[in-house]
Amino acid sequence: MTKTKTKPKYTTLRGKIYWLHYKLPIALYKSTDLASQLVRLSLNTQDYDKAGSLAQILVFKLLEYCKATLPEDINKEALDNIIITTLVNLGETTVQSIQRAKPKVKAITISNAFKQYNNEMVKAETWRVKTQCDNQAAINVLIELGGDIKLSSIDAAHCRKYKADLMRYPLHRTKHCAVKGLSILELINSENAYPSISTTTVNNQLRKVNTFFTWLVKQGLIVINPITGMKIRQKTSLKAARTGFNSTDLTNIFSSTIYTDHQFLHDYQYWLPLLALYSGARLEELCQLHLADIYINSSIPHYRIDDEFIGQHVKNNSSRRSIPIHPELLALGFDVFLSQKKAQDETKLFGYLKPQRQKYGHSAGKWFGKYKRKLGINDPKKVFHSFRHTMVDSLKQIRAQDYEMKALLGHQSGSVTHDIYGSIDSPINSIYEMLLDISFKEVLINIRAWQ
Repeated sequence: MTKTKTKPKYTTLRGKIYWLHYKLPIALYKSTDLASQLVRLSLNTQDYDKAGSLAQILVFKLLEYCKATLPEDINKEALDNIIITTLVNLGETTVQSIQRAKPKVKAITISNAFKQYNNEMVKAETWRVKTQCDNQAAINVLIELGGDIKLSSIDAAHCRKYKADLMRYPLHRTKHCAVKGLSILELINSENAYPSISTTTVNNQLRKVNTFFTWLVKQGLIVINPITGMKIRQKTSLKAARTGFNSTDLTNIFSSTIYTDHQFLHDYQYWLPLLALYSGARLEELCQLHLADIYINSSIPHYRIDDEFIGQHVKNNSSRRSIPIHPELLALGFDVFLSQKKAQDETKLFGYLKPQRQKYGHSAGKWFGKYKRKLGINDPKKVFHSFRHTMVDSLKQIRAQDYEMKALLGHQSGSVTHDIYGSIDSPINSIYEMLLDISFKEVLINIRAWQ
């Protein structure tokens, strides 16, 4: 007797066509406003094996989406669009056929969708104020160039035109008198040659819009992301955008009256370049240091880069780390400086630095830019961040071990444990021993120690 073949898991037959037939977990279903626990959609196939494979993939994608989405945001259209997007990506259908078959839904514009996106990112504390402002600015330009259209009208042609217009977008549009008062279309179509934004800026704008569109896909608000892959290839490597200081630069930086006669307006002007020189730490990391982050009396004096205190931020998990204080910094009086701050009942190393868009290093960065130009260091690739490159160059010269280098600088190591949990507990002894092989005395010959 021939045994009847059972239907593949998560499917049902309607005539000869297999359909997805999946019941959401009861706890998940009850947490949403869905009218039905059952998810159904035609798989458009009569093939048993193909139907089974498609159903398994679709259920996996549905559960993945539900885990990453707030229950109140899960609705039938979103689930249907997850299925449709997956089928499109698998080549089982086309966007055009889907759009013809899709029922009419309430129209949502780009600006309204971005409000939802923005609220979610802010609520999840994914964005800082600066990130929020930058993303809002990118979407404003998207709308300015192509209109606040319905999401259903976003397609590859619209995105190609947006990219083409963005590449001609005027530089400093709100600042230059020559372009003030003109509409963006007048400027783009003008025969006059206006300087346009850089390729790097264009790519940054495209990246923000791409991330937003990816979110729209995940929410089931659009079928596919049509801006994917539109980034412009750049001839020069982004790694070449910054370079380290040479010995002449460093001698000049540390031979001004700031260091020879202690003539400065703020004490950060003396200490920030020195701290960066001996650590390779980022400007923002140093500007947000609390006195409680600094362990000057430890067996190995060090300070901690972390986000434990209000207002502190780290770039990523790997940025959390402990940085040994080089003996040459102590010889210059860093411990004396620290004692003075404690005697003044300060809680932060540079407490007078106020955040601008949550960036404590804004004023210090502007000051250093003017300072290095005053010294004749006019190379645009040489900025405060160049101290970080200087440290990398110095570590390479002594053939430092890759792991210790990355632990000092807060770079991702390739180790899952290290990159997820950071390097606060990294072997500080080996990092300290590595730093002892580096000396900057020869470029600090004119400096007067802190008193």
